[in-house]
Amino acid sequence: MKFTCLLRGTITVVALSTFAAQLGCGGAAPTSVAPVMVDAEPVETSSSKMSSRSEIGGMNEEKVQAAFERASSRLSRCYQKGVQRIPYLGGEIRFKVRVTEEGTARWAFVKDSNLGDRETEACMLSVLKATRWPKPVGGEGLAENSFTFEPSSDERLPVPWTPEQLGTPYKKARPALASCRSQAGASQIKATLYIDTDGKPLSVGVSSNDERGEEAAECVAGALREITFPSPGSYASKVSVDID
Repeated sequence: MKFTCLLRGTITVVALSTFAAQLGCGGAAPTSVAPVMVDAEPVETSSSKMSSRSEIGGMNEEKVQAAFERASSRLSRCYQKGVQRIPYLGGEIRFKVRVTEEGTARWAFVKDSNLGDRETEACMLSVLKATRWPKPVGGEGLAENSFTFEPSSDERLPVPWTPEQLGTPYKKARPALASCRSQAGASQIKATLYIDTDGKPLSVGVSSNDERGEEAAECVAGALREITFPSPGSYASKVSVDID
């Protein structure tokens, strides 16, 4: 697996060829991501509920970056599993993690993403929730980082679409999608879809401005998967929409 560290802690991951992707990192067969603490003895993770404490503590930036880097190989395995289903899967994804004073994740969510696959996003979140984080000082801390995943250059990229090209089927679904968001108490949500040539979604990814969006993510993704959109033609398309 090739990693390139960019400015501001962003990490780029380039997809392997189809054969290499099936082998996974280091030539071993890909395995499911187990909820095990990275570089630490297993500890009981905190509840995913929002903390009642208002204080935000300080965190060592270098140690936070090191924690993300330790998790990056497991995040990459999540991505490679997604590539086996969607060969041209790719995009940027940004995570936000609330870290308890014990160094565990209270919650984690996808803050912004155009990756477009909820299954891959959920796999990556499970990795970050199981990661051992540096202990914040003065209260619970917040950790953020983004990763860029690039499909193999051998794959034809999907045709970019605008939200308007989703047509009437999407307009009719907007009230149900807004209900998913409002019932969770989330602010704005973004969904990214890959649409097959028959108009059926191949996959749907969801990101949000706050942690409550995670409660709405499955509702939004499920509603979008049920829609048949206009055909994009001879090749699949990719589109992002804001749900507010």
